[in-house]
Amino acid sequence: MSSVKNLMIPFIGLCFLTGCGSDGVVDHIRSVTVLGIDKNDSGFTGSALYSDYEDKGKIKVLNGKGKQAREIFNEMAFESAQPVRMEKLKMLAFSREVAEGGITNFLKTICRDPVISNYVILAVFDKPFATVSESLAGKGSQNYPYQLIEQNMKEKMIPYSNLSTVLFDFYGTGRDFSVPYLKLNPKKQIEISGYGIFKGDRLKLVLNPKEMVYYKILQGKALRGDIPFVIKKGSNQSPAIFTINSGKLNRKVIQNQEGTTLTYSFVLSGMVNEYPDWFSLDVEENTHSLVQQLEAQLQSHLLALLHKFVKEEVDPLGIGDLMRTRHRSWSEDKFYANEYKNIKFDVHFRTSLSKSGIGE
Repeated sequence: MSSVKNLMIPFIGLCFLTGCGSDGVVDHIRSVTVLGIDKNDSGFTGSALYSDYEDKGKIKVLNGKGKQAREIFNEMAFESAQPVRMEKLKMLAFSREVAEGGITNFLKTICRDPVISNYVILAVFDKPFATVSESLAGKGSQNYPYQLIEQNMKEKMIPYSNLSTVLFDFYGTGRDFSVPYLKLNPKKQIEISGYGIFKGDRLKLVLNPKEMVYYKILQGKALRGDIPFVIKKGSNQSPAIFTINSGKLNRKVIQNQEGTTLTYSFVLSGMVNEYPDWFSLDVEENTHSLVQQLEAQLQSHLLALLHKFVKEEVDPLGIGDLMRTRHRSWSEDKFYANEYKNIKFDVHFRTSLSKSGIGE
């Protein structure tokens, strides 16, 4: 037994030494968590955020300039006394100016690097990211902007996207990619202010927060969340909330002599919250009227957004890809030049109220 103890003591000591050694290595590496790209007169400026574990994990910033991503990284390395690593990158952000000018070089250089995770979040900021990095410097790691996006994606409040979905849509046929659109509010806090829709590698359209909700519904991937609508009865009118608990979407293409019609059919189940006292859901007539009003307003908003995508010549819903599966000789250029603008849209609902709201 004593011989076993003698063997275990150095083994335990080795484990402790190994653990301490790992902590030391982490403390002396600048693991970039967020990288933001801005435009300047001669090229681009990169702002890299990392947690300084020698200073209680506070957010610190490295900066670099260059015409190519590699030049930016090299300048950041010259600014740091410790190695700069990208393996822990969680978010790649672009200013609106950069996004509107095209981000192909960064998609190829950064996003196709094998050390970069497929779960990296891409986003666009309405202002230069340098302004954002200044507001975050010195704060705790809980203030990283990717955590704001991850939380809202997890709670199904905004459409889901990451590097994997972006590259799939970017390199795919008959579809455009989209990413969250962020801004600094007057309190210098980061907030999600919409969704950016790209055409090719350039930002083409920014959806406002209301449109973002309907965009998520049209995607049909996670039909959950709160939908605002208006209840009317006689001269009374009041806002209410329909909370979708579950739902399904079926898309159907109908082609005949009159043209092509794409039908969106939704099956929704949920509950109505925050409705007015003067509108009792104990009355069957009121419940029927409420569902009709909800569906009519949803239909109007969804059709308006579908037509907006056509008008702006973007296809974040992959309608082109859907049509491609039905035509052997389908051509992307021909479809978006001639056919996309002539598609008719139809939206149908089958809605059931599983609950009538808290307190009912």
